[in-house]
Amino acid sequence: MLKKSGFTHSQQLLIMGIVFLVLFAVIAGPLYNSCRKKEVASKLQAVHTKIKQAKRTYVLENGDIMSNYDVNISPDNFAETYFTPYLKIKHTCKGDNQIPCWGHSAYFDLDNNPVTNKSVYSIVLEDKTIIGFTKNEDGFMALLVDIDGVAGKNKLGRDIFVMYFYNNRFTPKICKLYEYKKYYIADGIHIGGFDKCGIPHDVYSYEDLYSKNLEDGCNIKSPKNTYGFGKGAACAALIKQSQWRIDKIYPW
Repeated sequence: MLKKSGFTHSQQLLIMGIVFLVLFAVIAGPLYNSCRKKEVASKLQAVHTKIKQAKRTYVLENGDIMSNYDVNISPDNFAETYFTPYLKIKHTCKGDNQIPCWGHSAYFDLDNNPVTNKSVYSIVLEDKTIIGFTKNEDGFMALLVDIDGVAGKNKLGRDIFVMYFYNNRFTPKICKLYEYKKYYIADGIHIGGFDKCGIPHDVYSYEDLYSKNLEDGCNIKSPKNTYGFGKGAACAALIKQSQWRIDKIYPW
């Protein structure tokens, strides 16, 4: 039979091995991606819950309200007022040298462009999650969160996400007032970054978040927000609006 087939026994085994590897890749690849997407969404939700729980403890101790954040103070004071006393922290980085916490000085946006990490105060939680506090040139207070720690792709929308703090009394209005009146912008923490006016991504519709027109949207073709975090900063908002799931349209 071997002579009739034209293949030796070794060649047949090799062919069978190649076929097996191809089948394994076809089946295992999508399965791995599906599991990974669930893990990412779950970790993002868990970080969001921890941050809110820390603020809740602060509120109980100081008689404040959950939605109130003083965004006028510096990022280090902001972190040490609302969060660090109420989180289990393994390591802290202050000032310009953030590499001991992050392991890198930059990350990548959805289009694989390097983006400088502008965190000025960072904490590493016991589960290795990294949270960086930052305030941009317009005075917008935000968090840069790496759910994988120093491992992973270090890419927006994959393992790095943005959360943004808004206070209607103090957050600067850098566009015409009618731009802000289009939306109901609640005080407090918002999932995702912000557009060119500083309007939180999570007030936009599901369709807007993945369109190519929103600054730093969850689309590889989105325009870049000059003072934002890069293309993909809105991806966290898209995951939340999808009930903490990564669906088929997500730019994975």
